[in-house]
Parts: sequence; C-alpha cells; structure tokens
Amino acid sequence: MKRFVAAGLLAASAVGCGTTITDDDCKKITDNMREVWAAEAKKATPGDGAVGTEKAAGVIKAEGDKLGADWSAECKKELLGRRVDPKEMECLLKAKTIEQITKCAEL
Repeated sequence: MKRFVAAGLLAASAVGCGTTITDDDCKKITDNMREVWAAEAKKATPGDGAVGTEKAAGVIKAEGDKLGADWSAECKKELLGRRVDPKEMECLLKAKTIEQITKCAEL
C-alpha cells in the first residue's frame, strides 16, 4: 500500500504544481496511516476473548508499526521537498480506511 501511495504522489509531483512535502507532512501522513491501520485491525480482530486474540492483536500492532515506519522512511527518502497536489495531501490526511488511502494516489 505505501509504495502505491508514494508512486501516486511522485507522479503528481512530476506535474510541478502544488505544495512542497515537509517532514511534518510525512509525520502527519504516517500518523493517519497508523490510525487507519489500528481502526481497520480493530474491526477485524475478534472481540469475544477467543484463544490467541492477544497474540493476534500484538502481531497486528507490530505490522501497523512496521507500515508506519516504512512509510515514514520512504516519504522522507522519496518525497521530502517534492511538490505534490494539495488534493492528494488532504486526501491522505483525511482518509479513514485503507481503501481510501489507496484511492488518494489515483487523484
């Protein structure tokens, strides 16, 4: 997912219009991705005390942390200082689902 979003933002940056991505923007997008991941994971995790629920929750959290760290590193490496369409930035910051984040790269 993160590579698809980064590729979309890079394509938009080639247009040459928009705003410049800052370190703060990368952090905000990362924070939103983590929140979205946590919300999606919570919906998918059984809440009935099933065997292995704690372990599954730990794995899901670890994957969310890895996703956030990977995105943050990629954002700083590939996007920092580049221009991007403000609509894409707004989309990434307001997205509430993984599907919405993925669609942001299609703008």
